[in-house]
Amino acid sequence: MTNGQGIARSDIVREVANIPEDEVIMTAIAMGWPDDDFAANSVKSEREPNENFVRYVGFDS
Repeated sequence: MTNGQGIARSDIVREVANIPEDEVIMTAIAMGWPDDDFAANSVKSEREPNENFVRYVGFDS
């Protein structure tokens, strides 16, 4: 089992959010401000929609 950064008690998170053992818990926090003049920030890639592989638990959308 692999847990993402910041999950100190994945056992509790799994129980409360009903996350099965065969799914990986990942967390990410973006920090800072975008630099619109930095060339790499203008690159846009074709991506699969999050809805196809991400399950949000506890957030109303």
